[in-house]
Amino acid sequence: MTGNPPDKKVRPQGWREKPPVRVPGKPDPGRVDLDLAKFDKLLISKGTRIKVFRTMPCSNVLSVDGGEHSPDCDLCNGSGWLDVHPIECIAFIQNQNLEKLILPEGLADGNTISATFERGVELQYFTLVELRDYTEIFYQRVKRQDGNLDVLKYKALVVNVCADARREYYVDSDFKLDPNGSIQWLPGRGPDPGTIYSVHYEAAVQFRAVRAMHVNRFTQVFVPDNGGQVAHVKAHEQWLLAKEFLVRRRDLNGNEILPNLIHPKTGPDDPNDPYQR
Repeated sequence: MTGNPPDKKVRPQGWREKPPVRVPGKPDPGRVDLDLAKFDKLLISKGTRIKVFRTMPCSNVLSVDGGEHSPDCDLCNGSGWLDVHPIECIAFIQNQNLEKLILPEGLADGNTISATFERGVELQYFTLVELRDYTEIFYQRVKRQDGNLDVLKYKALVVNVCADARREYYVDSDFKLDPNGSIQWLPGRGPDPGTIYSVHYEAAVQFRAVRAMHVNRFTQVFVPDNGGQVAHVKAHEQWLLAKEFLVRRRDLNGNEILPNLIHPKTGPDDPNDPYQR
C-alpha cells in the first residue's frame, strides 16, 4: 500500500466505507511499511468468493435485557439472529484440523475453518458468511405435499438422487428445481401426496464467526500526497468460523418459505397450529 490510499469499494446499505485517518508526515529513508495492498492482491488471487452479512440479535423479545424469545419466532426462525445486507467479497479459507488447541473445548473440528478477509471487511461474533461458488451435500426425508411443490430444509442447487420405497425420480423427467431451490414436480409425475421419499442434494455452504483470531491490528503507511502524509490503517481480520446448520429459507424477494407439513392434521384448520401451515 506504500504511496497509495486504500481502494474505494461500493458497499450496499448497512456497509460504510471507513477512509484512513491521515496526519502530516515526512519521508524517512529508514521507514519500512507493510504493503497491505499487495497482501490484498494475494488474497484476492488465491481466495474464495463469499457473502458477509450484517448480523444482529433478533428484536422479537419481551425486554431489552431479557432472553424471552420464542423458538418459533417468524422473524429469525428461532436462530436468535437477523442476517441482512450481504456484501460480496473475497476471503482466504483454510481448515483447522491441525490446530485443535485454538478451541480446546472441541469446536475446532472438520466443520470449523479460519478465514482471512479483505481489508475493510469487519466481522463480529456470530456474523453469517456464505460461500458463493461451492456446495455441500445434504440428505433428508421429505413428505410429498398437496400440489406440486416440496420445500427442502436447505436451498438445493443440485439434486443427485430422489427416490421413495417404490422407485427413483429424475430431474427434468419427473421434477425440476424452482428458483428457490425447492422440488417442483412436473404434471402427473412424482409420488402420491403423503408419500415419504428421500433426497440427496447439494446446497450453499454457510458459516458463523465464533472466535476472533487476528483483529484490531493497526499500522501506519507513508503516503506522498500534499507534501507527505502518514495514513493510519487497520489491517486484515482473521476469524474462526463454524458451520451453520440452522438455515432460514427465503425466496428471491426475501419472503419466508414455510417448511413442509410433516405431521397429519389432528383437527379443524387452526392458523396458530404450526403443523397445519
